[in-house]
Amino acid sequence: MRTLQRHFAALIGLLALGGLVTPVTADVNDLIDRLNSHNSIKGSESTKGWRILFDAYLKLSTPPQEVGPFFNLETIWPGMSGWSEVSSWAESNPGMAQAIIEASQRTIVGLPYGADNVPATYQQKGVFIEIWSKGQVRNNRFAYLDALQEILAYSTAETYRLFEAGKSDEAIDLAIAQLWLLRKFCDRDFLEEKRTAMELLIVSLQNLRDCFWSYADRISADQFTHIAQKEIPYLRTDRGRLAIPEADRIVAREIFNQVFDPTTGDADPDRFLEVFTEIQAEDEPLARFGAGRRWVELAEIHGGLPATQERLTNIFDDWWRRWRINEYSAMLGMETEYDKTNSTRYAAVLFIIDDIVDLFGLRKLLLSETRGTVVAAALCSYRADRGRFPKKMVALYPNPLSKQQSVDVFNEELYPMQYKYIANRTAIDIGVDRVWLEEGNCVVFSFGPDLEQSSEGGMLLHGVDEDIFYWPPAKALVRGQQERK
Repeated sequence: MRTLQRHFAALIGLLALGGLVTPVTADVNDLIDRLNSHNSIKGSESTKGWRILFDAYLKLSTPPQEVGPFFNLETIWPGMSGWSEVSSWAESNPGMAQAIIEASQRTIVGLPYGADNVPATYQQKGVFIEIWSKGQVRNNRFAYLDALQEILAYSTAETYRLFEAGKSDEAIDLAIAQLWLLRKFCDRDFLEEKRTAMELLIVSLQNLRDCFWSYADRISADQFTHIAQKEIPYLRTDRGRLAIPEADRIVAREIFNQVFDPTTGDADPDRFLEVFTEIQAEDEPLARFGAGRRWVELAEIHGGLPATQERLTNIFDDWWRRWRINEYSAMLGMETEYDKTNSTRYAAVLFIIDDIVDLFGLRKLLLSETRGTVVAAALCSYRADRGRFPKKMVALYPNPLSKQQSVDVFNEELYPMQYKYIANRTAIDIGVDRVWLEEGNCVVFSFGPDLEQSSEGGMLLHGVDEDIFYWPPAKALVRGQQERK
């Protein structure tokens, strides 16, 4: 009881000072050095693309609209409001396009962790990663992600502009370079970086299919075949090449070193109070007092440092095994080490580490979008060569489509994606919109995670909880874009 009273007094003292606490006195530079020793960062500068990409970004003129909910990869296209200004902005920055292409050809992005490890001009433009911002643990700022969003808004606009101008070869080169650049960002080592890059890559793949639809008459059969066979498959968004984030584990271990007594290995109530209360108060300011009391109580019964570090290792090792096994393995349905973790004895572990279960689903969705884009390119190649879509997908094997690349990621029987040749005018419901496909078109889709076809009276459904359509591109249909044949 006296222990709790002592810590309550300490917490009241902190509140009296405006809720401020003394930052962790860890050697942040040593932590940053360890983060920068990862394969996604280290290496000679000749293998890295970050300088090429962000040097060009510093010269990029201000976009006509602020990048955000209404101006981004999803909303930019020639039919948008204000397209003429967007097109002019894209055309006036040719150096950015060349930088994207050159950076995409480097082995890694290589942007170092630590704000002081980039030039001052980069810091002024928000191109940096700050580890433990303001000395507060777990407060990492991936400021460069905003810059990346602006770069991608530019490349999306420029790709459409080039197609509109009849410069299809240049447009394809830039669109493919955008995919490769994002694929390299997917190899970044923090969960937030990896998740963001994967989501952006999914949208970029969807945009490429939109270009297939909108500019089919400006892309040759050979170009479509090259994309289907030599470009998209080699993005390798599968479990063998796309690794789980490891930096979060490194940061967590360092935080644990700061809140446990180095001599006894026991949880330090004062440090639990100071560090974890401050972290929690960032998201829940009004919960500061209650959180402090709870962390003091948890420190008294928390597992020691060796056991805590072992629990952290077990969680990541379990994730790693699951990440590498077959997408259809029964193991993926079993309880994870994260789920098994005692929420009292290892409260610090569960508080510091975010569950990455959503990343498994995102990876599967990314792989499905990758394969869906391959199939779309193969279909367009067939149609460009023969003037019509095939009645059955089997007509595409083995050229221009590899059978492996047509396998539905969500189907454990390794069946190909669903294919339907449109013999009669057919409706598709996309969210609240109903669109119609005319005779002679085709659709490629997956039943999705539930493996159940979504249809009503023969009508096809596309949406978050419905089937996943890869062709035709849903956004083009909703916008009412006419396909050029």
